[in-house]
Amino acid sequence: MRGIFFDAADVFYDRLESTTTVAQRLLKEHGYSGQLSAEDQARQQALHRQATGGFIAPTVYWDEALKLYGVGAARERAPLVARIMAHADDTRAIPGGRETMAELKRRGFVLGIITDTIYPLEQKMRWLAKVGVAQFIDVVTCSSALGMHKPDPGIYLDGIKKANLTVGESCFVGHDAGELAGARRVGMTTVAVLYDLQAQADYYAKTLPDLLDVPVFQRQHTQRVETMNHDIEAIFLDVGNTLRIVVKDAPFQAQARQQMVALVGAQEGPEAFCERLEGRYKTYRKWAFENLSEASERELWTRWMLPDFPSSKIAPLSGRLTRLWRDRDGRRVARPDVKSVVVELSRRGYVLGIIANTITETEIPDWLEADGLAHYFKTVVLSSKVGLRKPGPEIYWEAARRAGVAPARSVYVGDNPARDVVGTRRAGFAMIIILMEPAKLAEEPPTGEKIPDRIIHTCSELLDMFPPR
Repeated sequence: MRGIFFDAADVFYDRLESTTTVAQRLLKEHGYSGQLSAEDQARQQALHRQATGGFIAPTVYWDEALKLYGVGAARERAPLVARIMAHADDTRAIPGGRETMAELKRRGFVLGIITDTIYPLEQKMRWLAKVGVAQFIDVVTCSSALGMHKPDPGIYLDGIKKANLTVGESCFVGHDAGELAGARRVGMTTVAVLYDLQAQADYYAKTLPDLLDVPVFQRQHTQRVETMNHDIEAIFLDVGNTLRIVVKDAPFQAQARQQMVALVGAQEGPEAFCERLEGRYKTYRKWAFENLSEASERELWTRWMLPDFPSSKIAPLSGRLTRLWRDRDGRRVARPDVKSVVVELSRRGYVLGIIANTITETEIPDWLEADGLAHYFKTVVLSSKVGLRKPGPEIYWEAARRAGVAPARSVYVGDNPARDVVGTRRAGFAMIIILMEPAKLAEEPPTGEKIPDRIIHTCSELLDMFPPR
Protein backbone atom coordinates (compact mmCIF):
# COMPACT_ATOMS: atom_id res chain seq x y z
CA MET A 1 0.00 0.00 0.00
CA ARG A 2 1.48 3.31 -1.12
CA GLY A 3 -1.46 5.67 -1.55
CA ILE A 4 -4.49 6.52 0.60
CA PHE A 5 -7.41 8.42 -0.92
CA PHE A 6 -10.06 9.97 1.31
CA ASP A 7 -13.57 11.24 0.89
CA ALA A 8 -13.83 14.74 2.35
CA ALA A 9 -17.26 15.67 3.73
CA ASP A 10 -18.28 13.68 6.83
CA VAL A 11 -14.74 12.33 7.03
CA PHE A 12 -12.62 15.45 7.70
CA TYR A 13 -15.37 18.00 8.23
CA ASP A 14 -19.10 18.34 8.72
CA ARG A 15 -21.66 21.05 9.52
CA LEU A 16 -24.03 21.51 12.41
CA GLU A 17 -26.82 21.06 9.87
CA SER A 18 -26.75 19.89 6.28
CA THR A 19 -27.31 22.53 3.63
CA THR A 20 -30.45 20.66 2.59
CA THR A 21 -31.84 20.97 6.13
CA VAL A 22 -31.02 24.68 6.19
CA ALA A 23 -32.69 25.19 2.82
CA GLN A 24 -35.83 23.39 4.03
CA ARG A 25 -35.98 25.57 7.14
CA LEU A 26 -35.55 28.77 5.15
CA LEU A 27 -38.35 27.73 2.82
CA LYS A 28 -40.71 27.15 5.74
CA GLU A 29 -39.72 30.47 7.32
CA HIS A 30 -40.77 32.17 4.08
CA GLY A 31 -44.07 30.35 3.86
CA TYR A 32 -43.19 27.55 1.43
CA SER A 33 -44.03 23.90 2.19
CA GLY A 34 -40.65 22.47 1.28
CA GLN A 35 -42.37 19.52 -0.44
CA LEU A 36 -41.87 18.51 -4.06
CA SER A 37 -43.90 16.35 -6.38
CA ALA A 38 -42.27 13.18 -7.67
CA GLU A 39 -41.70 14.91 -10.99
CA ASP A 40 -40.00 17.91 -9.38
CA GLN A 41 -37.92 15.64 -7.15
CA ALA A 42 -36.57 13.99 -10.30
CA ARG A 43 -35.80 17.43 -11.74
CA GLN A 44 -33.94 18.45 -8.60
CA GLN A 45 -31.90 15.24 -8.67
CA ALA A 46 -31.01 15.92 -12.29
CA LEU A 47 -29.93 19.44 -11.35
CA HIS A 48 -27.81 18.07 -8.53
CA ARG A 49 -26.05 15.65 -10.91
CA GLN A 50 -25.29 18.55 -13.23
CA ALA A 51 -23.86 20.57 -10.34
CA THR A 52 -21.82 17.64 -9.03
CA GLY A 53 -20.36 17.22 -12.49
CA GLY A 54 -19.47 20.90 -12.65
CA PHE A 55 -21.86 21.68 -15.49
CA ILE A 56 -23.70 24.35 -13.50
CA ALA A 57 -22.48 26.52 -10.60
CA PRO A 58 -23.75 25.80 -7.07
CA THR A 59 -25.50 29.19 -7.00
CA VAL A 60 -27.35 28.23 -10.17
CA TYR A 61 -28.28 24.86 -8.67
CA TRP A 62 -29.77 26.41 -5.55
CA ASP A 63 -31.54 29.13 -7.53
CA GLU A 64 -33.16 26.54 -9.81
CA ALA A 65 -33.98 24.28 -6.85
CA LEU A 66 -35.76 27.15 -5.08
CA LYS A 67 -37.83 27.72 -8.19
CA LEU A 68 -39.02 24.11 -7.98
CA TYR A 69 -40.15 24.81 -4.42
CA GLY A 70 -42.25 27.69 -5.66
CA VAL A 71 -39.99 30.69 -4.91
CA GLY A 72 -40.80 32.50 -8.12
CA ALA A 73 -39.32 35.96 -7.57
CA ALA A 74 -35.59 36.33 -8.28
CA ARG A 75 -35.31 39.09 -5.63
CA GLU A 76 -36.66 36.61 -3.04
CA ARG A 77 -34.42 33.73 -4.16
CA ALA A 78 -31.17 35.70 -4.15
CA PRO A 79 -30.91 36.27 -0.36
CA LEU A 80 -31.94 32.66 0.28
CA VAL A 81 -29.20 31.39 -2.03
CA ALA A 82 -26.70 33.67 -0.29
CA ARG A 83 -27.67 32.29 3.12
CA ILE A 84 -27.38 28.69 1.89
CA MET A 85 -23.95 29.37 0.37
CA ALA A 86 -22.79 31.03 3.58
CA HIS A 87 -23.91 28.01 5.56
CA ALA A 88 -21.98 25.71 3.19
CA ASP A 89 -18.81 27.59 4.21
CA ASP A 90 -19.53 27.04 7.90
CA THR A 91 -17.59 23.79 8.23
CA ARG A 92 -16.19 22.29 11.43
CA ALA A 93 -13.40 19.79 11.86
CA ILE A 94 -14.10 16.16 12.75
CA PRO A 95 -11.71 15.30 15.62
CA GLY A 96 -8.39 13.68 14.83
CA GLY A 97 -8.07 14.56 11.16
CA ARG A 98 -4.95 16.70 11.30
CA GLU A 99 -3.08 14.37 13.65
CA THR A 100 -4.01 11.29 11.62
CA MET A 101 -2.95 12.81 8.30
CA ALA A 102 0.32 14.06 9.78
CA GLU A 103 1.18 10.56 11.01
CA LEU A 104 0.22 8.88 7.74
CA LYS A 105 2.39 11.38 5.88
CA ARG A 106 5.24 10.62 8.29
CA ARG A 107 4.83 6.95 7.47
CA GLY A 108 5.49 7.77 3.82
CA PHE A 109 2.09 7.43 2.17
CA VAL A 110 0.87 9.46 -0.78
CA LEU A 111 -2.34 11.11 0.44
CA GLY A 112 -5.20 12.16 -1.81
CA ILE A 113 -8.81 13.32 -1.86
CA ILE A 114 -11.54 11.88 -4.10
CA THR A 115 -14.63 13.95 -3.49
CA ASP A 116 -18.09 14.55 -4.89
CA THR A 117 -19.28 18.14 -4.53
CA ILE A 118 -21.38 20.78 -6.25
CA TYR A 119 -18.85 23.38 -5.12
CA PRO A 120 -15.65 24.46 -6.93
CA LEU A 121 -12.38 22.75 -6.09
CA GLU A 122 -10.98 26.00 -4.66
CA GLN A 123 -13.85 26.21 -2.18
CA LYS A 124 -13.38 22.56 -1.18
CA MET A 125 -9.67 23.16 -0.56
CA ARG A 126 -10.49 26.15 1.66
CA TRP A 127 -12.62 23.88 3.83
CA LEU A 128 -9.86 21.27 4.03
CA ALA A 129 -7.38 23.99 4.96
CA LYS A 130 -9.75 25.31 7.61
CA VAL A 131 -9.84 21.88 9.33
CA GLY A 132 -6.07 21.49 9.12
CA VAL A 133 -5.52 18.71 6.58
CA ALA A 134 -4.94 20.49 3.25
CA GLN A 135 -1.19 20.73 3.78
CA PHE A 136 -0.86 16.93 3.84
CA ILE A 137 -2.75 16.30 0.59
CA ASP A 138 -0.73 15.42 -2.51
CA VAL A 139 -3.47 14.98 -5.14
CA VAL A 140 -7.15 15.92 -5.40
CA THR A 141 -9.85 14.60 -7.70
CA CYS A 142 -13.02 16.67 -7.49
CA SER A 143 -16.24 15.74 -9.28
CA SER A 144 -17.15 19.31 -10.16
CA ALA A 145 -13.76 19.75 -11.86
CA LEU A 146 -13.58 16.30 -13.48
CA GLY A 147 -17.14 16.09 -14.76
CA MET A 148 -17.93 12.69 -13.19
CA HIS A 149 -18.76 11.50 -9.71
CA LYS A 150 -18.60 8.43 -7.49
CA PRO A 151 -19.23 5.55 -7.88
CA ASP A 152 -18.11 6.03 -11.51
CA PRO A 153 -14.81 4.11 -11.85
CA GLY A 154 -13.28 7.03 -13.69
CA ILE A 155 -13.13 9.32 -10.67
CA TYR A 156 -11.19 6.78 -8.60
CA LEU A 157 -8.85 5.98 -11.48
CA ASP A 158 -8.22 9.69 -12.06
CA GLY A 159 -6.90 10.09 -8.52
CA ILE A 160 -4.75 6.98 -8.80
CA LYS A 161 -3.31 8.17 -12.11
CA LYS A 162 -2.51 11.62 -10.71
CA ALA A 163 -0.61 9.98 -7.87
CA ASN A 164 1.33 7.77 -10.30
CA LEU A 165 0.15 4.64 -8.49
CA THR A 166 -1.53 1.38 -9.43
CA VAL A 167 -4.94 0.23 -8.20
CA GLY A 168 -3.28 -2.47 -6.11
CA GLU A 169 -1.18 0.15 -4.32
CA SER A 170 -4.18 2.32 -3.49
CA CYS A 171 -6.80 2.44 -0.76
CA PHE A 172 -10.03 4.42 -0.47
CA VAL A 173 -11.24 5.67 2.91
CA GLY A 174 -14.84 6.81 3.16
CA HIS A 175 -18.12 6.60 5.05
CA ASP A 176 -20.72 6.12 2.33
CA ALA A 177 -21.73 2.59 1.34
CA GLY A 178 -22.10 3.40 -2.37
CA GLU A 179 -18.74 5.17 -2.63
CA LEU A 180 -16.94 2.33 -0.84
CA ALA A 181 -18.59 -0.19 -3.16
CA GLY A 182 -17.44 1.82 -6.18
CA ALA A 183 -13.85 1.83 -4.95
CA ARG A 184 -13.96 -1.91 -4.33
CA ARG A 185 -15.27 -2.56 -7.83
CA VAL A 186 -12.27 -0.69 -9.20
CA GLY A 187 -10.03 -3.01 -7.18
CA MET A 188 -8.93 -0.64 -4.43
CA THR A 189 -8.59 -1.78 -0.83
CA THR A 190 -11.34 -0.08 1.18
CA VAL A 191 -11.56 1.25 4.74
CA ALA A 192 -14.83 2.45 6.24
CA VAL A 193 -14.51 5.25 8.79
CA LEU A 194 -17.34 7.03 10.65
CA TYR A 195 -19.38 4.79 8.42
CA ASP A 196 -23.00 4.17 7.48
CA LEU A 197 -24.52 1.00 8.90
CA GLN A 198 -24.78 -0.42 5.38
CA ALA A 199 -21.12 0.24 4.55
CA GLN A 200 -19.04 -2.76 3.52
CA ALA A 201 -15.25 -2.57 3.39
CA ASP A 202 -12.05 -4.53 3.86
CA TYR A 203 -11.33 -2.75 7.15
CA TYR A 204 -13.29 -0.59 9.57
CA ALA A 205 -12.27 2.32 11.81
CA LYS A 206 -14.68 4.01 14.20
CA THR A 207 -12.69 7.28 14.36
CA LEU A 208 -10.02 8.98 12.29
CA PRO A 209 -7.23 8.15 14.79
CA ASP A 210 -8.32 4.49 14.58
CA LEU A 211 -7.10 4.52 10.98
CA LEU A 212 -3.55 4.42 12.32
CA ASP A 213 -4.22 0.91 13.64
CA VAL A 214 -5.45 -0.47 10.32
CA PRO A 215 -2.82 -3.05 9.29
CA VAL A 216 -2.31 -1.80 5.72
CA PHE A 217 -1.58 1.69 7.05
CA GLN A 218 1.20 0.55 9.36
CA ARG A 219 4.44 1.20 7.58
CA GLN A 220 6.22 -1.83 8.94
CA HIS A 221 3.31 -3.88 7.63
CA THR A 222 3.39 -2.42 4.13
CA GLN A 223 7.16 -2.81 3.90
CA ARG A 224 6.84 -6.39 5.06
CA VAL A 225 4.06 -7.20 2.59
CA GLU A 226 6.14 -5.91 -0.32
CA THR A 227 8.60 -8.76 0.20
CA MET A 228 6.66 -11.20 2.34
CA ASN A 229 4.71 -13.01 -0.35
CA HIS A 230 7.95 -14.04 -2.00
CA ASP A 231 9.03 -15.67 1.27
CA ILE A 232 5.80 -17.54 2.01
CA GLU A 233 6.11 -21.29 1.59
CA ALA A 234 2.95 -22.64 3.23
CA ILE A 235 -0.71 -21.64 3.36
CA PHE A 236 -2.80 -23.25 6.08
CA LEU A 237 -6.58 -23.03 5.95
CA ASP A 238 -9.48 -23.40 8.34
CA VAL A 239 -12.48 -25.43 7.20
CA GLY A 240 -15.71 -24.29 8.88
CA ASN A 241 -16.95 -20.98 7.37
CA THR A 242 -13.70 -20.76 5.42
CA LEU A 243 -13.61 -23.63 2.96
CA ARG A 244 -17.13 -24.82 3.75
CA ILE A 245 -20.38 -23.29 4.94
CA VAL A 246 -23.47 -24.74 6.61
CA VAL A 247 -26.66 -24.78 4.56
CA LYS A 248 -29.92 -25.26 6.45
CA ASP A 249 -31.95 -28.29 5.28
CA ALA A 250 -34.88 -29.07 7.59
CA PRO A 251 -35.59 -32.67 6.39
CA PHE A 252 -31.86 -33.51 6.46
CA GLN A 253 -31.52 -32.09 9.98
CA ALA A 254 -34.63 -33.89 11.26
CA GLN A 255 -33.38 -37.17 9.84
CA ALA A 256 -30.06 -36.73 11.66
CA ARG A 257 -31.84 -36.22 14.98
CA GLN A 258 -34.03 -39.26 14.43
CA GLN A 259 -31.05 -41.44 13.51
CA MET A 260 -29.21 -40.42 16.68
CA VAL A 261 -32.14 -41.57 18.83
CA ALA A 262 -32.43 -44.84 16.94
CA LEU A 263 -28.68 -45.48 17.06
CA VAL A 264 -28.40 -45.29 20.84
CA GLY A 265 -31.89 -46.62 21.61
CA ALA A 266 -32.97 -43.55 23.59
CA GLN A 267 -36.40 -43.69 25.18
CA GLU A 268 -37.43 -40.16 24.22
CA GLY A 269 -38.24 -38.20 21.08
CA PRO A 270 -35.57 -36.63 18.84
CA GLU A 271 -36.29 -33.06 19.98
CA ALA A 272 -36.14 -33.82 23.70
CA PHE A 273 -33.08 -36.01 23.25
CA CYS A 274 -31.15 -33.33 21.34
CA GLU A 275 -32.24 -30.61 23.76
CA ARG A 276 -30.74 -32.62 26.61
CA LEU A 277 -27.53 -33.12 24.63
CA GLU A 278 -27.33 -29.38 23.87
CA GLY A 279 -26.92 -28.59 27.57
CA ARG A 280 -24.20 -31.19 27.92
CA TYR A 281 -22.46 -29.95 24.78
CA LYS A 282 -22.36 -26.41 26.17
CA THR A 283 -20.68 -27.74 29.30
CA TYR A 284 -18.14 -29.58 27.15
CA ARG A 285 -17.47 -26.50 25.01
CA LYS A 286 -16.83 -24.40 28.10
CA TRP A 287 -14.25 -26.93 29.27
CA ALA A 288 -12.66 -27.06 25.79
CA PHE A 289 -12.37 -23.27 25.53
CA GLU A 290 -10.96 -22.86 29.02
CA ASN A 291 -8.37 -25.60 28.60
CA LEU A 292 -7.64 -25.09 24.88
CA SER A 293 -8.14 -28.83 24.53
CA GLU A 294 -10.34 -31.07 22.41
CA ALA A 295 -11.65 -34.49 23.40
CA SER A 296 -11.47 -37.42 21.02
CA GLU A 297 -14.78 -38.59 19.61
CA ARG A 298 -14.76 -41.54 22.01
CA GLU A 299 -14.16 -39.33 25.06
CA LEU A 300 -16.68 -36.75 23.89
CA TRP A 301 -19.53 -39.24 23.81
CA THR A 302 -18.66 -41.53 26.70
CA ARG A 303 -17.60 -38.80 29.17
CA TRP A 304 -19.50 -35.66 28.17
CA MET A 305 -22.49 -36.35 25.96
CA LEU A 306 -23.87 -39.78 26.95
CA PRO A 307 -22.30 -40.72 30.30
CA ASP A 308 -25.60 -42.33 31.35
CA PHE A 309 -25.28 -44.99 28.62
CA PRO A 310 -22.85 -47.93 28.85
CA SER A 311 -19.49 -46.79 27.43
CA SER A 312 -19.04 -50.22 25.85
CA LYS A 313 -22.10 -49.47 23.72
CA ILE A 314 -21.42 -45.80 22.97
CA ALA A 315 -17.68 -45.93 22.23
CA PRO A 316 -18.03 -47.93 18.96
CA LEU A 317 -20.78 -45.53 17.84
CA SER A 318 -18.90 -42.31 18.64
CA GLY A 319 -17.73 -41.55 15.10
CA ARG A 320 -21.22 -41.94 13.65
CA LEU A 321 -22.76 -39.96 16.51
CA THR A 322 -20.38 -37.07 15.91
CA ARG A 323 -21.38 -36.81 12.27
CA LEU A 324 -25.07 -36.96 13.07
CA TRP A 325 -24.62 -34.34 15.78
CA ARG A 326 -23.07 -31.99 13.25
CA ASP A 327 -25.70 -32.86 10.60
CA ARG A 328 -28.45 -31.65 12.92
CA ASP A 329 -27.17 -28.10 12.12
CA GLY A 330 -27.43 -28.56 8.35
CA ARG A 331 -25.44 -29.69 5.33
CA ARG A 332 -21.80 -28.69 5.06
CA VAL A 333 -20.92 -27.70 1.51
CA ALA A 334 -17.75 -26.33 -0.02
CA ARG A 335 -17.67 -22.74 -1.21
CA PRO A 336 -17.95 -22.72 -5.01
CA ASP A 337 -14.40 -21.49 -5.65
CA VAL A 338 -12.59 -23.73 -3.13
CA LYS A 339 -11.42 -26.49 -5.44
CA SER A 340 -10.10 -24.22 -8.17
CA VAL A 341 -8.23 -22.07 -5.61
CA VAL A 342 -6.68 -25.06 -3.84
CA VAL A 343 -5.56 -26.59 -7.14
CA GLU A 344 -4.06 -23.30 -8.35
CA LEU A 345 -2.22 -22.51 -5.11
CA SER A 346 -0.72 -25.98 -5.17
CA ARG A 347 0.28 -25.50 -8.81
CA ARG A 348 1.96 -22.22 -7.86
CA GLY A 349 4.23 -24.09 -5.50
CA TYR A 350 2.75 -23.53 -2.03
CA VAL A 351 2.61 -26.20 0.64
CA LEU A 352 -1.02 -26.47 1.75
CA GLY A 353 -2.40 -27.60 5.07
CA ILE A 354 -5.54 -27.69 7.19
CA ILE A 355 -5.74 -26.46 10.80
CA ALA A 356 -9.25 -26.81 12.20
CA ASN A 357 -11.06 -26.87 15.53
CA THR A 358 -13.52 -29.73 15.12
CA ILE A 359 -15.09 -32.54 17.15
CA THR A 360 -14.89 -34.93 14.17
CA GLU A 361 -11.89 -37.13 13.44
CA THR A 362 -12.70 -38.51 9.99
CA GLU A 363 -15.37 -36.29 8.45
CA ILE A 364 -13.01 -33.61 7.11
CA PRO A 365 -10.49 -36.12 5.65
CA ASP A 366 -13.40 -37.99 4.05
CA TRP A 367 -14.72 -34.76 2.52
CA LEU A 368 -11.30 -33.89 1.11
CA GLU A 369 -11.06 -37.35 -0.42
CA ALA A 370 -14.59 -37.24 -1.84
CA ASP A 371 -14.00 -33.84 -3.46
CA GLY A 372 -10.64 -34.84 -4.89
CA LEU A 373 -8.69 -32.44 -2.68
CA ALA A 374 -6.86 -34.76 -0.28
CA HIS A 375 -3.62 -35.06 -2.23
CA TYR A 376 -3.22 -31.25 -2.39
CA PHE A 377 -2.82 -30.98 1.39
CA LYS A 378 0.47 -32.07 2.92
CA THR A 379 -0.99 -32.11 6.42
CA VAL A 380 -4.41 -32.04 8.03
CA VAL A 381 -4.30 -31.12 11.73
CA LEU A 382 -7.61 -31.47 13.56
CA SER A 383 -8.15 -30.51 17.19
CA SER A 384 -10.03 -33.78 17.83
CA LYS A 385 -7.00 -35.78 16.69
CA VAL A 386 -4.20 -33.82 18.40
CA GLY A 387 -6.12 -32.71 21.51
CA LEU A 388 -5.15 -29.05 20.98
CA ARG A 389 -7.36 -26.11 20.05
CA LYS A 390 -6.99 -22.68 18.55
CA PRO A 391 -6.16 -20.02 19.70
CA GLY A 392 -3.41 -21.91 21.51
CA PRO A 393 -0.21 -21.62 19.45
CA GLU A 394 0.64 -25.30 19.86
CA ILE A 395 -1.77 -26.51 17.17
CA TYR A 396 -0.25 -24.08 14.66
CA TRP A 397 3.26 -25.15 15.58
CA GLU A 398 2.29 -28.80 15.14
CA ALA A 399 0.91 -28.12 11.66
CA ALA A 400 4.03 -26.19 10.62
CA ARG A 401 6.23 -28.99 11.99
CA ARG A 402 4.36 -31.64 10.02
CA ALA A 403 4.53 -29.54 6.87
CA GLY A 404 8.26 -28.96 7.36
CA VAL A 405 7.84 -25.17 7.08
CA ALA A 406 8.81 -22.52 9.63
CA PRO A 407 5.90 -20.53 11.12
CA ALA A 408 7.60 -17.34 9.89
CA ARG A 409 7.13 -18.61 6.32
CA SER A 410 3.51 -19.62 6.84
CA VAL A 411 0.12 -17.96 6.33
CA TYR A 412 -3.17 -18.87 7.96
CA VAL A 413 -6.61 -18.27 6.46
CA GLY A 414 -9.53 -18.43 8.92
CA ASP A 415 -12.90 -16.87 9.63
CA ASN A 416 -12.90 -16.00 13.34
CA PRO A 417 -10.88 -12.90 14.35
CA ALA A 418 -11.07 -13.65 18.07
CA ARG A 419 -9.68 -17.14 17.64
CA ASP A 420 -7.69 -17.19 14.44
CA VAL A 421 -5.93 -13.81 14.54
CA VAL A 422 -4.78 -14.06 18.15
CA GLY A 423 -3.66 -17.67 17.86
CA THR A 424 -1.78 -17.21 14.60
CA ARG A 425 0.08 -14.18 15.91
CA ARG A 426 1.06 -16.07 19.07
CA ALA A 427 2.41 -18.85 16.88
CA GLY A 428 4.60 -16.44 14.92
CA PHE A 429 2.99 -16.95 11.52
CA ALA A 430 3.94 -14.38 8.89
CA MET A 431 0.42 -13.39 7.99
CA ILE A 432 -3.20 -13.91 9.04
CA ILE A 433 -6.07 -13.55 6.57
CA ILE A 434 -9.71 -13.54 7.62
CA LEU A 435 -12.53 -14.51 5.25
CA MET A 436 -15.79 -12.85 6.31
CA GLU A 437 -19.06 -12.21 4.55
CA PRO A 438 -19.55 -8.44 4.00
CA ALA A 439 -22.69 -8.33 6.14
CA LYS A 440 -21.02 -10.02 9.09
CA LEU A 441 -17.94 -7.84 8.69
CA ALA A 442 -20.04 -4.68 8.81
CA GLU A 443 -21.87 -5.96 11.88
CA GLU A 444 -18.81 -7.22 13.77
CA PRO A 445 -15.68 -5.45 12.45
CA PRO A 446 -12.44 -6.75 14.04
CA THR A 447 -10.78 -4.35 16.47
CA GLY A 448 -7.57 -4.14 18.48
CA GLU A 449 -5.45 -7.28 18.50
CA LYS A 450 -8.14 -9.08 16.49
CA ILE A 451 -7.47 -7.06 13.32
CA PRO A 452 -5.93 -9.37 10.69
CA ASP A 453 -3.38 -8.49 8.04
CA ARG A 454 -6.01 -8.81 5.33
CA ILE A 455 -9.75 -9.40 5.07
CA ILE A 456 -11.20 -11.19 2.05
CA HIS A 457 -14.74 -12.10 1.03
CA THR A 458 -14.00 -15.04 -1.29
CA CYS A 459 -11.33 -17.73 -1.46
CA SER A 460 -10.48 -16.59 -5.00
CA GLU A 461 -8.96 -13.39 -3.61
CA LEU A 462 -6.06 -15.51 -2.34
CA LEU A 463 -4.90 -15.89 -5.94
CA ASP A 464 -4.41 -12.11 -6.15
CA MET A 465 -2.17 -12.22 -3.09
CA PHE A 466 0.08 -15.20 -3.69
CA PRO A 467 1.88 -15.31 -7.05
CA PRO A 468 3.73 -18.39 -8.30
CA ARG A 469 6.76 -19.19 -6.15
